[in-house]
Amino acid sequence: MKTIYFFTLLFVSLLLSAQNNYEISVPEGRYQIDTTNDLIICKIDITQFPDFSSYDAVILSLDTDYEFTVKPNTISHQESYTVEHNDVQYALFFSVFPIISINTELEIIDEPKRLATFVYADLEDIKTAQMGIELRGAISQTYPKKTYDLEFWEDPNGDENIDMQFGNLREDDDWVLDAIYNEPLRLRAFSSHQLWLDIHTPYYLDQEEGAKSGANVMYVDVFLNNEYNGVYMLSEQVDRKQLKLKKYNNDIRGELYKGDSWTSGNAIFNELLDYDNTSDIWGDYELKLPDPDDAIDWENLYDFTDFVINSNLQDFRDEIGEKLKLENAFDYFIFLNLLRATDNIGKNLYTAKYNQDEPYFFAPWDLDGVFATNWSGNNDNITDDILSNGLFNRLIHLTPDEAMGNMIAERWFELRLGVLSTEALNSRLTGNYNLLKDNLVYARERLIWQNYDYDEASKTYMDNWLLNRLDYLDIYFDNLLSVETFENDITSIKVYPNPTTDFIYINSNITDITTYTITNIHGSVMAKGNFDPANNTITIKGFARGIYFLNLYNQVKKIIVK
Repeated sequence: MKTIYFFTLLFVSLLLSAQNNYEISVPEGRYQIDTTNDLIICKIDITQFPDFSSYDAVILSLDTDYEFTVKPNTISHQESYTVEHNDVQYALFFSVFPIISINTELEIIDEPKRLATFVYADLEDIKTAQMGIELRGAISQTYPKKTYDLEFWEDPNGDENIDMQFGNLREDDDWVLDAIYNEPLRLRAFSSHQLWLDIHTPYYLDQEEGAKSGANVMYVDVFLNNEYNGVYMLSEQVDRKQLKLKKYNNDIRGELYKGDSWTSGNAIFNELLDYDNTSDIWGDYELKLPDPDDAIDWENLYDFTDFVINSNLQDFRDEIGEKLKLENAFDYFIFLNLLRATDNIGKNLYTAKYNQDEPYFFAPWDLDGVFATNWSGNNDNITDDILSNGLFNRLIHLTPDEAMGNMIAERWFELRLGVLSTEALNSRLTGNYNLLKDNLVYARERLIWQNYDYDEASKTYMDNWLLNRLDYLDIYFDNLLSVETFENDITSIKVYPNPTTDFIYINSNITDITTYTITNIHGSVMAKGNFDPANNTITIKGFARGIYFLNLYNQVKKIIVK
């Protein structure tokens, strides 16, 4: 009887002890285990877990049970943990990013694509598919961390494709997994792609809902053949579907060409080559739309290039706005020079046409040599130059008082009040940096890539470069901008003297009292009040030397304080 009582007490004691353990159970697909590098990454909602301080132990339940070597009080994306199973210790991370797992029995080569299985997990869904995978890029294929092109298949032979959708990105069958290996901070290309989407929207957006001006991107953790490969940038493609160009329909409608030139050739408008309509390559351009199997006709792009290079001054001034979407060209020139994207002057630049009888426009691609680095990932600490080509040279430098240079400068200062303000740019870059650093991306990359050379000084270097670059561009665009800006046809406002010191006069055909604000180049409000046309003076006494913007009657006027 005593024996039965003893074992009863022992069973109850063990039961109570077991009940005081907390089990973190992670469904299959929401975790990946790298047994080569002894690393585990999970993608689950960590807000569901309580404070563990009252529990005796915490157990991680995956394919089997893993015990935390040091019991955590909470679960965080900002901490790594050590768990143990069968005397093997694993580094455990709970990722803020989706997890992608790719497995294939075949060697992944440049082409053709190899059959693979695919699993994607975010907080909302787990998606599985079969797919084709191949290496992409040129120099990037020599890096230890590879970039891949993905294509999702309905069947193992890839005869039929299927569309997949991830996060807030589009639904499509063709994707890029960008290793962003040549950029230690892993944020320059990511920030640049999203910045372009914030700067520019397609002019035909009212006709094509959902059209984008370039590729959107997202971060993901990637496992390949059960080994962790690090954080990647999952990217949409720049193609007909992304830009929503008109399909080929027995006739060429929309057009899309990919440029591939750094310093010379037809893609940067300093050479006019003969074309051959039996080839999908013309000089530095590769035909993307229409499909070469449907039609090849270089005549439109040839005529546009001929016009840019060879038209006389008057014809260029009168007709360029019909052949090129100037607002897009202005934004691209600004974007190109803000980033100092030396690899995107003619190379990695798409030239597109929404439909016949519509103007051409540009879309950037492969933005990995920006913000003070070049395409190889090396620092390129130059802030005092302007990137251009034959087209932009004509747009800006037709004559000293040419309107287009003025318009580009006004667009620069307009953007400097918003998305390109110093505060907005610093917030974007620092926010992405903190996202990666605080969520231990740099720590994970160091675990698996021995030559990974991240250091915090890289961020300081980029920040300092950006400030110097902005100062240089402010002066450059200020020199393009004449003191007398273009007047609105309805409301005429003239500000003088300009430059000034203590006050400005406003000459206007408006008689109503209205509000005004004056902001500095960083977007901070320096003065505001009511403007009475009967007393046409606004005091700016005490303003530091620099450039300011007066917002009055829904117009923005630049003020130079000397």
